[in-house]
Amino acid sequence: MRGNSKRAWVKLHINGMLNGSVRYQLEPEERATWIDLLCFAGLGTEPGVISDNDLRAYPHSFLANRFNIPVELLESTLKKCIKEGRIKEDSTGIHISNWSDYQSEYLRQKKYRQKDKEISK
Repeated sequence: MRGNSKRAWVKLHINGMLNGSVRYQLEPEERATWIDLLCFAGLGTEPGVISDNDLRAYPHSFLANRFNIPVELLESTLKKCIKEGRIKEDSTGIHISNWSDYQSEYLRQKKYRQKDKEISK
């Protein structure tokens, strides 16, 4: 597993996935790629950023290989996601917009997990 991440899940909004803009803006293969991007963004040391441990962007060919998809599919998904404001991409990686929306329960419960650790010491 990459980085020191303790996140083991991302939150998908059922209504948003079934009835929201993702449904009509992205083709089925692109929606699956979007979900892969969300999952991969949860692995790194920087929350919501798809990058290596030194905060450098992965090549698109590497990500496409990891997702087991053609590079063209990844690039069409990224292009649409940038246009719709779902992501930003720069030299440090792919940044998921509104990352906290996909992690709200994780973040909300973080203070309780830290408190439990302090008590058990």
